[in-house]
Amino acid sequence: MVSAHEGGPARAEPSRRSALPPPGPLRTLTKATLANTMGNGLYYTVEVLFFARSVGIPVHRVALGLGVAAVFGLLVSIPAGHLSDHWDPRYVVAVGAAGQGLVMASFTLIHTFLPFLLLNIAAGVLSGAAGAGRSVVVGRMGEGESRVRVLAYQRAVTNLGMSVGIALSGVGLAIGTRSAYVAMVLGNALTFVVAAGYVLRLPATSARPVEPGQRRPPMTVVLRDRRYLSAALLNGLFGVHFVIQSVALPLWVVEDTRAPHWWVSVLLVVNTLVVIFLQVRASRGSGDVARAARVYRRAGLCVAVACVLYGAAHGLDPVAACAVLVLAVLAHSLGEILSSGAAWGIGYGLAREDLMGQYQGAFSFGRSVSGIVGPSLVTALAIGMGREGWLILAGGFVVVSTAFTPLVAGAHRTAPASLGPDG
Repeated sequence: MVSAHEGGPARAEPSRRSALPPPGPLRTLTKATLANTMGNGLYYTVEVLFFARSVGIPVHRVALGLGVAAVFGLLVSIPAGHLSDHWDPRYVVAVGAAGQGLVMASFTLIHTFLPFLLLNIAAGVLSGAAGAGRSVVVGRMGEGESRVRVLAYQRAVTNLGMSVGIALSGVGLAIGTRSAYVAMVLGNALTFVVAAGYVLRLPATSARPVEPGQRRPPMTVVLRDRRYLSAALLNGLFGVHFVIQSVALPLWVVEDTRAPHWWVSVLLVVNTLVVIFLQVRASRGSGDVARAARVYRRAGLCVAVACVLYGAAHGLDPVAACAVLVLAVLAHSLGEILSSGAAWGIGYGLAREDLMGQYQGAFSFGRSVSGIVGPSLVTALAIGMGREGWLILAGGFVVVSTAFTPLVAGAHRTAPASLGPDG
């Protein structure tokens, strides 16, 4: 992997004759992403079914274990990011990915709740560490606009890999036996190991040198950066729109519109295709922090329009409801890809380059807000209140997305250099 000061930024544009980028660090990273996300998609649809039906753990205990794992993953994000700032982040990612593969394979050997819980905690810690390290790996592949292009391309590849994996999981689900479930779990485990191998093939990178007489900044520097923490919180609040897609939209279509139930799958396919084909293009120009804030404002308007259209689908005949829901998902998807690019521009642009790991760890911590408050919020408003609730959500997205502009006003395009021994 190369950074801008080590031979130029990695090119994010794919080859005209190939779906893959030109040979180099970005192609290697893309292979790692594709392999791992195909496995994730394979496991995504069978996870709860495997533990509940095949292993015999009650569903509420499965949910508890997954929730505890998520908490541990969040707690380790800043420390792991700090480690990635001072150690080759490839090793943090590779150890985290390979460790997850080992944990995933071990899932096929358990029969009770306690080992399930302990293995999930280990998986959460390893996942948080790998995610923090990956943020540094990507962060050092370029700066500003080139870095956003890398992130946009990786997100498009992620959606492609997940889609392929989910499609393949249909075979196992159709078979429905324990052997089929185990095969999918082990398949996911294998993709973690493959991804770790690709990551280790990236060029080595090291921490920025410390000037004589200085010491490395502590792990808590980001916790004193109010502007950055505020941006992370706002980004987390805006991320509630992802919960609309996964929680509110399926419930709304099935319970409050006359669209056929299977239309939910059509809407999710539309969203996935928009991300795969338009994410890179929609992210152009978001490498500048001030511009990214303006893009975020447009994203907020798009998601707000989507919320209004979701509410408007109530009471319509089936054909009209289907048409309005497609328009809503198109608006929502546009807001999603715009906000993703803007979030990368702000999350990296406001961060200190020499402390990229702990800053990205904090940004990940902010993203957890949507997972914590999102399900209850969107259920209470969209499902509980109906059209009025959708309007409230629309207003909330406009307010949150608009708040980025004054927050980043006066901020430098890139983070300041280290200010001294204490950062």
